[in-house]
Amino acid sequence: MRIHKLEDGDIIKILPMVGSNNEIIMFKQLDAAHISNSIIFDTKGYLKRISYELSRTGKVKLPISTRYYMNILVDGEIRLLHVGRTLFNLISNNPEVLDIKSDYQLNIVKEEKMGYPIYDKSTVIKSQWTTPVYINSEEEWLNWIKSNQPDLFNHVNNNSIFVHKQLLIDYLGKDMLSELISDDRQKKLEGLGV
Repeated sequence: MRIHKLEDGDIIKILPMVGSNNEIIMFKQLDAAHISNSIIFDTKGYLKRISYELSRTGKVKLPISTRYYMNILVDGEIRLLHVGRTLFNLISNNPEVLDIKSDYQLNIVKEEKMGYPIYDKSTVIKSQWTTPVYINSEEEWLNWIKSNQPDLFNHVNNNSIFVHKQLLIDYLGKDMLSELISDDRQKKLEGLGV
């Protein structure tokens, strides 16, 4: 998996992702828990619900973060970039950076505070870049991105909450995922009058 690690001074061109049905996706929002040097992804909200239940009891803490994954162009190849809220807000507030035909890019300013990276001073700049295919051919772009992008969806599936269920059970001391799924199923049955 080609995941780009942000460095101070990086100039980042954001590219769209192409899904399995040729749908264009600018970013994918994922919840992630970091446990025992493993990352566990969740696309259905279970990690947040587990974390909420744990916070009510005050027992174990579940370190969860929301990350936004996107394709970027680095040295002529597509890599994945995941960002937190600060950079995602910068991108959201400057939609021109998502226009593949524009020269707008992220200018990364990375500082550290108490051992954590801080990106508050990052900006959107206009900086010329070289396109790998003809800029006005949507078909060429779709084909190039689809054949060169990292497989985020496979990466997420291979590291999903369901694949790492036992790691989560070991960490929490009980199977909260099964409890939530069972509760959801029971509520649906009650809603159907069963």
